[in-house]
Amino acid sequence: MAHQAWSKNPYIRNTKLAEFYLFWLRKGWRIPIRLAELLVNSQIACPIPERLYLPHPFGIVTGTCCKLGNDVVLLQQVTLGGRFPYYDAARDPEKMDPILEEGVYVGPGAKILGNVTIGKWSIVGANAVITADVPPYSIVVGHNRILPKKTTDS
Repeated sequence: MAHQAWSKNPYIRNTKLAEFYLFWLRKGWRIPIRLAELLVNSQIACPIPERLYLPHPFGIVTGTCCKLGNDVVLLQQVTLGGRFPYYDAARDPEKMDPILEEGVYVGPGAKILGNVTIGKWSIVGANAVITADVPPYSIVVGHNRILPKKTTDS
């Protein structure tokens, strides 16, 4: 049940509460899931990857069509969902929720809204609001502000 090995940062791991919550989500048993969601005030409605890290699993909300890659870290109060309240998801559900590729780190309070893709191993800062695609290996803060990569010339 424990997926504690993480190649980039061995100190990021799930708490026991998050492990139980993810265990019940993967099993699909509705009553334990609802009790866990009530306890942590979270609702993760998307498919769960093999390695998902929730160090502080409180207040996390995801849409049903979100796609999460392995080694994604979601901190407390993260929202992954639709951008337009009147979008007809029945017609095209794939165009509603975000996609987080492998190794994305989402800081506390971040909101990722709409049909956006966060590139692999990117970092989303705390309280950021993201409504545009983010390239791989980037840092994004504020409202869609992607920080420039620094190059080291020898």
